[in-house]
Amino acid sequence: MLIDTHCHLTYAGLYEHQQEVIHRAVAAGVQRMITIGTHPADHILARQVAQADPHVFLALGIHPHHAGEIAPADVAHLEMSIKSSSKLVAVGECGLDYHGNSSPIHVQKTLFRTQLEMAQRLGKPVILHVRDAHQDALEIMADFRDLKCVLHCFTGTVHEAACWIEHGAYLGFTGIVTYKNAPFVRQAAKLVPEDRFLLETDSPYLSPQPVRKFKINEPAHVVHVADQLACEREVSISEIRRLSTANAVSLFGAALIAD
Repeated sequence: MLIDTHCHLTYAGLYEHQQEVIHRAVAAGVQRMITIGTHPADHILARQVAQADPHVFLALGIHPHHAGEIAPADVAHLEMSIKSSSKLVAVGECGLDYHGNSSPIHVQKTLFRTQLEMAQRLGKPVILHVRDAHQDALEIMADFRDLKCVLHCFTGTVHEAACWIEHGAYLGFTGIVTYKNAPFVRQAAKLVPEDRFLLETDSPYLSPQPVRKFKINEPAHVVHVADQLACEREVSISEIRRLSTANAVSLFGAALIAD
C-alpha cells in the first residue's frame, strides 16, 4: 500500500468532497491517510473525518501560524482531544515558521515547547512544521532527543537535511520533490537513509508536477511523489512503497495498518 502521511481533508477543496477524495485515493492504492488538525476549530472537523472512515487517521496540533491566537484553555483542550481520540497517531503539526508575517517568534517557541512536552508526556510522535527556522528548531529539539519526529514537507538545504537526519528525524517529501526548481529537495531524497523517509501530499497544496494543472491536490497524487523518489534513489517503485509504508508504521505505530 501507499500512505499519505500528511494531508488536510478538512480544508476547502477537499472537505466538501471528502468521500470522493478518499475513494480516489483508495482506488490509486493509497490505503491510509493521516489528516492533520491545525487549530482548535479544525481539530473538531479532523476528528469527525477520521472517525467516519477506516482509511483515515489523525494528528492534532497547533500550527505556528495560529500560535498568536491560542489561549491556555485551547492547549488544555488539545491534550484532552489527543487522549480521547482513538485514531490519533501523532501530535502536530507544530513547530516554527519565520516566513512572512507569522506569529511572533517568542510565542511560536513557547507553544512549540509546550506541544513537545505534551507529546513527551503522552508518548506520541511529533509532526514538525519548520520553515526558515531550522537552526532554532534543531536547538529546541535537542532538549527532546527521546521524541520520535518527522520533518514534514522538507524544503531545506542538503546541510539542513543532514542535521535533521543526525538528530534522528524522518523527512517527509511532498510534490515539491517533483519541481524543477527544487534541486536541494531531490538531493535530500537521495541522501536520506532508507528507513527515514515518508511520503505525503500536504494536500490541498503542492500538486506534483504530473498533475500540476490540478489546483487542488489530493491524497491520490502521492503516487507521483513515490515515483519521483524511486527515480532519485534508483530503486523500483515497489521498493519505495514497501519502505515508505514500513517507515510510517515505525513512526506512527502498527495501528495505522491494522485491519
